[in-house]
Amino acid sequence: DALRVGILLIAPQGLDILFSEDKIEHGRNFMNKLWNSARFVEMNMDEGINSDLSELSNDELDVTDKWILSKLNSTIIEVENAYDNYRMNDAVKLVYDFVYKNFCDWYIEFSKSRFYGTDKKDKAVAQKVSLYVLEAILKLMHPYCPFITEEIWSHIDKNELLINAQWPTADKEMIDK
Repeated sequence: DALRVGILLIAPQGLDILFSEDKIEHGRNFMNKLWNSARFVEMNMDEGINSDLSELSNDELDVTDKWILSKLNSTIIEVENAYDNYRMNDAVKLVYDFVYKNFCDWYIEFSKSRFYGTDKKDKAVAQKVSLYVLEAILKLMHPYCPFITEEIWSHIDKNELLINAQWPTADKEMIDK
C-alpha cells in the first residue's frame, strides 16, 4: 500500500513518472500516520460509541467538529471529481492532504482536550465525529490502499468488510466555506 501511494503521488496523468525514493518514503510515512491516527481514535473510544451523526443535533457539534465535517464533505466531492476525470494521482493527493493537514494535524490535536476532559457529552460527540471521519477516510483510501484500510476497518467494525461498505456521500449542507 505504501509503495502504491508513493507511486501514485509521483504519477501525474499523461506524464512520465520521475521516480523518487523520497516520494516512496512519503507513501510509507502516510501509511504510518494513518495507522497511528486510527490507533489513537480506537484507543479513545468508549464502549458503545458509533459513527451515526444523525443522533447529534447541529448545536451539539463543536466548531472544530463542524470544520472537519465541512472539510471532509468538500474532500469527498473533490475526490469523486478526480475519479470521474480519471485523475488517480489527484484523488490520492486530496486524501493525503486531508488526512495529514486537517484530520491528524488539526482535528485530532483539538480533540485531545475533549477526549481527556471531564465533559462526558462533549467527549462522546468528539468520539462520534472522529470515528465518522476515520471511517470516511478509510472508504476513500480503500481503492488504492486495500490492505491497511481493511485491517484498520476490522478493528473498528468487525461485522462487515470495508470492501462491502457504502461509498461515502457528501452532504453539501455541511460544507461551510
